[in-house]
Amino acid sequence: MSTLRRTVRVRPGMCGHNSLFAGQIGDWTWDAVAQVCGTDVLRARDASGAPTYLSFYYYRVHGSRRFHLRSPAFGDELHVTTRLFGFGSESVLTLHRISRDPRSAAAPLAPEDFYAFGDPDSLYVENFNRWVARGAAGTNASLVRSSPPDFTHAHLPALPEKFSPRHAYGRARTDLTFLDHGAAAPGTELVVDYEVDPSRDLNGAGLLYFASYFSIVDWALLRLWRRLGRDDRSYLDRVVVDQQLCYLGNADAGRPLAASLRHWPGPEGEEAVDVVLRDRGTGRVLAVCSLRFDTGVSA
Repeated sequence: MSTLRRTVRVRPGMCGHNSLFAGQIGDWTWDAVAQVCGTDVLRARDASGAPTYLSFYYYRVHGSRRFHLRSPAFGDELHVTTRLFGFGSESVLTLHRISRDPRSAAAPLAPEDFYAFGDPDSLYVENFNRWVARGAAGTNASLVRSSPPDFTHAHLPALPEKFSPRHAYGRARTDLTFLDHGAAAPGTELVVDYEVDPSRDLNGAGLLYFASYFSIVDWALLRLWRRLGRDDRSYLDRVVVDQQLCYLGNADAGRPLAASLRHWPGPEGEEAVDVVLRDRGTGRVLAVCSLRFDTGVSA
């Protein structure tokens, strides 16, 4: 059994112009892994007895102008179909199809259908997670792979190779973008500094929370938005139809970071932004994110 279904009603703590819904989907991923793989994800420990965490390595949200990451609102009823795929003892892939149409709940979640992204009234979310533990006490800078012994995975189906997330995040690591920009040059570039905020950016384990990366990207994007001469209302109305994020490192509270942004104007109704998050002191890349927008107007 690798497929789960749930119906949920959207509450205030699950949505908004922030990273709350991305965090909620992440919780569904942890719930699914716990249920399907027999591991207490919230209290997992490795063979040495040290805490180990099901960290997010690749997160993709693909939607449409009709239904995107910020569409869910108070009281909406969402129907979520979740399916897990095996990637060995250290990793797992979770696919979520999220819809407001109850008929979608009964439909199977085949990879071919998922990656076709064919339903404009559904949100398609891909989470690739790895088990990690702190390599050194007191710091988030050196995480190492570390699986709990009770993580069962042999029963999970294999994902067809052509859909493997390794193709996407491999490109991001090499090219610092998920997108093929060809020979085009970016329209506007911007670098902004950010300091990891101990009052809001860390999770209960003291790590830079995976959803905080979404918030930091959005914070940096707002600075770029204003540089482009756009107002805050248009920022709130933005429609991100595809967002891909690769997590390459973590950071400690108070650590200074730098976000490098490149804006790519496209044909009418389309544009893209790449964001690379680095440790400002060492230059170590912490995350790569690419966003595609449906603007409805020429860029």
